[in-house]
Amino acid sequence: MFLFPCVVCRAKIDLAFVIDASGSIEASGRGNFKRCLDFVKRLVASFDISPRYTRVGAVVYSSRASLAFGLNRYYKKRQLMNAIDRIPYYRGGTRTGYALSYARQYLFKGRSRRRTGVLVAMTDGRSGDRVRSSALALHRSGIQVFAVGIGKNYDIRQLVQIASSKRHVYVAGFKNLPNIVRVIKSKACKGE
Repeated sequence: MFLFPCVVCRAKIDLAFVIDASGSIEASGRGNFKRCLDFVKRLVASFDISPRYTRVGAVVYSSRASLAFGLNRYYKKRQLMNAIDRIPYYRGGTRTGYALSYARQYLFKGRSRRRTGVLVAMTDGRSGDRVRSSALALHRSGIQVFAVGIGKNYDIRQLVQIASSKRHVYVAGFKNLPNIVRVIKSKACKGE
C-alpha cells in the first residue's frame, strides 16, 4: 500500500473516473489493471472525501460500460478504497465514447452547479467508437475532463478530443502513473 499525501484538497468537487478495463490492459502486462486502480486510489487519497467536500464516482468500461459506484455512495475513505479494489476487469474491446456518454448520464445527471465536476478518463488504446461528441457534451455541461493515455497504444488525437483542453492531456506508462497524480490533483482542486 502507499502513503496518503500530506496535503489534501478541500474543495467541493464531484470527482469521477472512467476506467478502461479492455483486454489490451492486461495484454500489455500482467498487473496493469491493478496499477490503474492504484492510480485512482492515489488520486482519491489526495482529496477530502465527504458529503461537504469531494464525492467520488466511477464507471468501468470495455465494449460495455457499467457504474462501479455513484457519487453519493461512499463518504468514508476506507470504504471508497475497498470499492475501488473491487472494480471488475472486463476484457473485450474499447468504446471510450460510449463510456463518456454513460458517465454523463449516470454520474453527472442532475448534479449541483455548486460543485466542480471533474472527470478523469483513462484509456490505453484507440477507441472503437467516436469520442468527440460524447466529450463535447461533457464540456458543455461544465465538466472538466482530464484524458490519461496509458502505455504505448493510446491515440493522442482522441485524447485531445476527450480532454477539456490540451493542458488536460497526460500520458504515462502503467508503472509511471503515480508520477501524474500530483499535477492532476492540483489542477482539479483549483477547478482549472
